[in-house]
Amino acid sequence: MTADVCLVLEGTYPYVPGGVSAWVHTLVTSLPDLTFHILHLSAAPGSYPKGMRYEMPSNVVGLDEVHLQTGDEDLLTRFSAKQVDEEAIACFADFFDQVRAGDGDAFAAFFDLVNDPERARLMRRMLLQSQDAWDVMVAAYREEAPERSFLRFVWTWRFAFLPLFNALAAPVPDARCFHTVCTGYSGILAAGAKAKTGRPMILTEHGIYTRERRIDIQSADWIPDHAAHESLVPRTPPFFRAFWMRQFEVMSRICYESADGIFTLYEGNRRLQIGDGADKDLIRIVVNGIDLERYGNAPADAETRDPNAFTIGFIGRVCPIKDVRTLLQSMRLVVDELPHARLRICGPLDEAEYVDECRRLTRTLRLEQHVVFEGLVDVPRVLGALDLCVLSSISEAQPLTILEVGARGIPVVATDVGACSELLGGRTPEDRALGDGGLVVPMATPGAMARALVKLARDEELCRSMGAAMRQRVQRFYDVADMVREYGDIYRSHVEAA
Repeated sequence: MTADVCLVLEGTYPYVPGGVSAWVHTLVTSLPDLTFHILHLSAAPGSYPKGMRYEMPSNVVGLDEVHLQTGDEDLLTRFSAKQVDEEAIACFADFFDQVRAGDGDAFAAFFDLVNDPERARLMRRMLLQSQDAWDVMVAAYREEAPERSFLRFVWTWRFAFLPLFNALAAPVPDARCFHTVCTGYSGILAAGAKAKTGRPMILTEHGIYTRERRIDIQSADWIPDHAAHESLVPRTPPFFRAFWMRQFEVMSRICYESADGIFTLYEGNRRLQIGDGADKDLIRIVVNGIDLERYGNAPADAETRDPNAFTIGFIGRVCPIKDVRTLLQSMRLVVDELPHARLRICGPLDEAEYVDECRRLTRTLRLEQHVVFEGLVDVPRVLGALDLCVLSSISEAQPLTILEVGARGIPVVATDVGACSELLGGRTPEDRALGDGGLVVPMATPGAMARALVKLARDEELCRSMGAAMRQRVQRFYDVADMVREYGDIYRSHVEAA
């Protein structure tokens, strides 16, 4: 069946709850007149042992998986010279040279090569393990990184190009429009789908993919990059980190250049996209929205505030990008000033290693009586028990959490990332006239966060007025019905053009 829209997703819906997944589910369920096919990218089979976390709506007509890391077992098999296609190797070398130079102009030719039906059976092994492909890699090593470990270079090459190849070679469903919700590998797949089918492709970025990958790469311990003499922080990223950054930057540029429309959440994102190569004339801001009835009104079984405690809520995934460690450090300072303060951490606990680290830090800081890790909760039900909400992220786009708690009139202390300052202070003159809905603090600064939390805890009138301003802002400017209406119009215009 031909779907109206194929959603190309990476590591999100329907296997990971919250965040972008919740946004996708809202969009799909709110547009029953359109049909959707979900094309989901993950590392390998079994990546999500808990299975689907959302029940598929009836207008989802298909769900397919693309596994980016499969096929590596072929890489250790020797290949005979007679199975090598010299034209294919030359095209591969040209594409890789352009990726090394930060350029994606050879993408179309390489995509055509990978999807040539006469070559498809041998293509993966030929490009990743033939002697000719090996020679391309050795030449790149000698030119780029002769002082580095050759073995590390080989595996970096293969770990970079195997998922890229799998994304490009993946079959795509029949759809009138392709919509990717980030750049990266799903963006590459969507760009390839457009090249293969001639159908329109659009992109929505919540967080800027390249920026988030830069953060991940800078802190990644799986990139063995530092030699013994590299004990000081370098002015530029070491080679292997730079290699991965460049790879993601080129993939983003290819996605931007292929897109028929680019949608983002706020002006700061738009500027970053333009800086990464997006056409400013294609970018349009469509803000997030929430269900005002669901979050603005307390359900019948809603919790209520504890009069003997000042309750701070954190609602979000417990993971490094949310920087829960800094929040816990700030909470130690808060409790020193306000012994009756407590923190409820409400959100998925799937990232076990980081969660364990946070639990250990809680014990080290002697906060066991003040901090509780609750896991997934029914958010509307717990909002009534919160005096204040906190967001400690080192990277965000336009976090739904701020809108959800704001709809109930709860002020927020948030780090100055993404659209947080815009959400709390207003986006337009009319919006800013409503007043501040909370306080913004620098990221990764426990002292500043603690001072903001204590300030609001001690000033009941300020807390109340900021909560009232936030509630008005959300009701006036962030209704999910407006967002759904805009995307419905976007989809229909591209479906009709297909």
